[in-house]
Amino acid sequence: MLTPCRSKHAVAAAIIAALATSSLVHASPVTIETGTSYDGFTLTGGSGTLSFSSSLITALNVGKITLTQDAPATVNETYVTTPPFGTTRTGASANAPITSVTLESSSNEVLSVATAGGATMTASPLAGVSLGGTLSVTNITVDLSNKRIYASITGNFTGVANNTYAAYDNTDITTKNNFYLWNFANITGPTTLTAYGASNQITGLTITTDGYKHLVSALRLYELGATTLQSVTDYGSIASVIPSSVLDDGPATNLPEPSTYAMSALGLAMIAAARRFNRKV
Repeated sequence: MLTPCRSKHAVAAAIIAALATSSLVHASPVTIETGTSYDGFTLTGGSGTLSFSSSLITALNVGKITLTQDAPATVNETYVTTPPFGTTRTGASANAPITSVTLESSSNEVLSVATAGGATMTASPLAGVSLGGTLSVTNITVDLSNKRIYASITGNFTGVANNTYAAYDNTDITTKNNFYLWNFANITGPTTLTAYGASNQITGLTITTDGYKHLVSALRLYELGATTLQSVTDYGSIASVIPSSVLDDGPATNLPEPSTYAMSALGLAMIAAARRFNRKV
């Protein structure tokens, strides 16, 4: 039988280990969808706005590529009059509603933000630039932890496999979900969600190698179009606004966490250990 002194040390060590384990278990990702509540506040909506960089706008203008919205997102463009050439597009953005936010439960640090809808790019046949094609980019998810951006992309991706981007029939349209499309360089603004929400901006969007291939394939770009697009080193920025409201009808109904049952079991184990120790001493 253990002596009281050694028993006390053993129980203390067990409690410290248990507390350390409980803190690790408690820290788990929690996804909050719009309209649901967690930790004293309700996610009431929000939006993410993708603003295209000037160099990307130039590439789109060279390729005569138009933009249309995919609901529930909206697309906004700005133009200037440049006689004798008519109007020139100088800016473009897509605003999409936020559908969910994933948090680190122990700190409310925002890990990722998901949106709905997006935009479709359409390239008309243009000598030396494109045979004509479309690419839809929707349901963007920003992974703040790894500085990655994922999306659903829809288009003809035949050229990615055979490396002949323009020379195929544009009828095989497919969708790839959760596609790793962009990286981003920086984030400014708070990334911890409070009862007052959070607003931040990510900048320095760069397309992945695989993303570039899929874009060129879907738009069926020839050498001039592909080269112009390849010269774009910054695709733009994304500004997000995440509002939330304090619950005024009593304690929040938290989303279920995996740690709940683990903490209960831990408490019972510690009580049992203390009782065994008391009987021995």
